[in-house]
Formats: sequence, structure tokens, C-alpha cells
Amino acid sequence: MRSTWTVALLVACSGGDPSTPTAQTPDEPRPYVVDAPDPGEPTASLAEIGTALQAAFDQVLTINAAPVEAAYADAMTDRTYDCPYEYATPDGTYWYDSCDTEDGAAYDGYVFALGEQGVYDDASGLYVDYWYAFGAATVETMEGHHLELAGGAVRYKTYGDYAGLELESYYSDVGGSFRWDGPEARGTWLEQGLDPDLTWQVNVFAGEPAMYLDGGFSGFASGWAVAFDDNVFGSKGIGMPCELEVSGTVGVRAPDGTWYDIRFDGSDGSDPDFDPAKCDGCGKAFFQGEPMGEVCADTDTLLGMAVTPW
Repeated sequence: MRSTWTVALLVACSGGDPSTPTAQTPDEPRPYVVDAPDPGEPTASLAEIGTALQAAFDQVLTINAAPVEAAYADAMTDRTYDCPYEYATPDGTYWYDSCDTEDGAAYDGYVFALGEQGVYDDASGLYVDYWYAFGAATVETMEGHHLELAGGAVRYKTYGDYAGLELESYYSDVGGSFRWDGPEARGTWLEQGLDPDLTWQVNVFAGEPAMYLDGGFSGFASGWAVAFDDNVFGSKGIGMPCELEVSGTVGVRAPDGTWYDIRFDGSDGSDPDFDPAKCDGCGKAFFQGEPMGEVCADTDTLLGMAVTPW
């Protein structure tokens, strides 16, 4: 809108009637619409997606806190009474230091850790083994091994008689960057240099497992990554309706950064209308929302490992 002084100036210069427009009315502004980028074409084949998915299924339960626990225990064997200076509390141990020992070990950063074995839980009547560590630290041992701990790692094992059945429950949550080149890393995900942000839980009743998977990890199968999303899966022996595939969607990322979603037909057992005919071990693959075809994965290894994850 023109201000009063602007209108007066226009009248003085034109000598015309101020009620008469002196310029054309501007066009109504049009909304600026950005065209959606072309998603392009998938760069991975269904066979490559299936191979990566199978690799993720086969090793997901091996990605747990147990190797981090073993690595940390070995890395701390060279510590002295004051390097690093460690505070012991009823809730665990804590150190925050930057120091070198006379024998050549070096500690830098901070770590809080705690763990116990065979703790009896009065509420459930079960026993618990657990270990937990959180921090940001590097350690160089006397033997020249290097530990990097940047994040958190926790594992729980609960076991005992539950409602007349033998129960073993395993829980692991690992997130961050972890590196260790000592002997404890051999054959574990630490040796592979994987980057996890993964939570899973397995309940085993009388030898029959059921599990929950969430989060993911990267760096396997020559650069692939996987993302689980509250997926549930388990044996028919404890009432799970489909032991050939997980519930929900699992995403895999190719080394070039392209993501592919595989939507499975498995169930967590809560759907009364679940169709057993859909339980065939295969899911529908999508790229940018567009269907690509079917991808299948064998769950035998996953079920077998679930009985004793560590």
C-alpha cells in the first residue's frame, strides 16, 4: 500500500486525479513450485540386494556388546594405581584422565563402566548377568594394541525358571564408534570395522526363540548398510505365526548410497487376520517407492544363533 507522502508526490508531479491509477496493477504472485528431483534408476540388482540382506540377517546377532567388554577388559590390564586414576563407586567405575604409564601404556578420555554376574532379581525370581560402558576414550597398551571407545555398549542376560519354563533373555544395545586390534577382536565385528547403532533382544523359552530388532549397522558386505525398524521374528514353537520372515520393513543401503526397502509379510502375532500363505521368506523390494520385485532371505542361521547369541 502507498504511504500518504508517496500519494502526494505522485499527485504533485502528474497534476491528475489521485483516484486515477498511475501504474498498472501488478499481477498476483504465483507460487514457486520446485519440481521433484528425478529419483533415477536403481543401481543394485535384486540379486545384490538379496545377498546383502542375507549377510545382514546372518550376522546381526553377532553385533553385540560382548566383544567390546572383552576388548575393554584387556585394554585396562596395563593400568596402574594412578594412570588412569579410577574412581570406584557402588554403581561402577569411572576414570577421566590423560596419562602414560612407565611401561608405555597410554590412556586418554573418560569411561564409565559397570558389570556383575549372577545377580538375583527378587521381583522376577530370575538371575541377571550384565555389563555396561559409556565414554569417549583411546587406550594404547604396552603390547601396542589400540582401543577406541566412543559411545555406549550394554548387554544383559536374564535367566532362570519363569512360569514353569526355562527362560533365557538376551539384550544388547551398541551405538558409536569402537575399534580394537587385540586378539579379542578376532572373528568379531570389531575386526571387521563395522559401525553399529543397533538394539536387539532375544527371548528363548524352552529352547524356542523370539526376537526384536531395531537400528542398524554399516560397513559389511563390501560397504553395505542395513536398517531394521522394530522388526519382530521368532519360532512357531512359542506361538509366532511366521518363522520364515520378519515383520515390517528392512532397509539396505548400497555402497553408492542408494537405499532399498524390503517389505515383509511376517507378523508379531497380534494380527488375528494374518494369512499364513504370505509366510514364504520373501519380501517386496522398493526403490524410491517404486516396486522392483521380490527379495528372499533364509532365516535358519538367525533362528539358530538366537538360542545362544553369546
